[in-house]
Amino acid sequence: MKIDKNNIIHELGKIDLFICASGFESRSISFALLLNAVQIRDSIIFHQQENYSTSEKNRDLIKNHLSNLNIIEFPKNKPFDTFEIFIENIENYIKQTFENEKLEIVVDITAFTRETLLILLRALTIPHIIEYTNIKLIYMPAQSYQEEWMTKGVREIRPILGYSGLLSPSKPSLLVMLIGFEEERMRTVIDIFEPFNILLGKPCRESSINEGLFTISERKYDDLKSEYEHLLIDDGFTFSCQDIQKTKNVILDIYNKYSGNYNIIIAPLNNKISTIGVAFAALKEEGIQVCYPSANQYNIENYSTPSDFFCLYDVKQYL
Repeated sequence: MKIDKNNIIHELGKIDLFICASGFESRSISFALLLNAVQIRDSIIFHQQENYSTSEKNRDLIKNHLSNLNIIEFPKNKPFDTFEIFIENIENYIKQTFENEKLEIVVDITAFTRETLLILLRALTIPHIIEYTNIKLIYMPAQSYQEEWMTKGVREIRPILGYSGLLSPSKPSLLVMLIGFEEERMRTVIDIFEPFNILLGKPCRESSINEGLFTISERKYDDLKSEYEHLLIDDGFTFSCQDIQKTKNVILDIYNKYSGNYNIIIAPLNNKISTIGVAFAALKEEGIQVCYPSANQYNIENYSTPSDFFCLYDVKQYL
């Protein structure tokens, strides 16, 4: 659901626990600074250690604005430790707070990396968590991205914790890519995995945040398709950048079509919403593996410009 930023607080109503992450983009603090500490019972910001100084400044801005904010640090590039920290803090909050009514949890996903977002989503959807909570996700899309470069270098490519998939050693791999703007990361994923075949996806026009972003995606898609034409299994597919359910359905259709002959490995390299669509598909079909290429360096000076609206989603609709 698309909501103007001036109406988002009224739309949400009661908030028992607000969760966010510290990030270097200006949009990463947009929602938190709209909140008032008296409107929420408790709040947590997950702060990645060894982060950019801009992320630390944004963390402190939120802390100064929300007096009841708890800062929880988690390590960089240690997914098991990260999961343990996420689940421990959420479980403890539920044990200490739950009485008779389900707890209303709002998560601003804007500043989480794709990997930490999916790890958090895995923790939030564990049965003994989801049973006692109503969880909504908030996301502020970018109006535009830096075209010259967004990230440089790839540190590591690994399956995301909780989404490793059940792969068969007797099957070849099909790499399914939801392409974005970061060409180096996309090419590195292909080169490292050396898949038997590739299936490329691009955003559909009606789901793109704006026409400019759609045009860039089209160009990146065409370039990648031309370069790896010898590995393509068919003409590709389209997915949604705003509708989680549509992207989830597309991924499940791909899995049902190809999983009999291939191990399905998915690299979601577009926005956070399409990434969550992939995650919910993988939570439904344990044969799907989701991988993530971590970047060495981000263009923190000029990564993106914020939009003027939020996207709001209810987690239970997609389980």
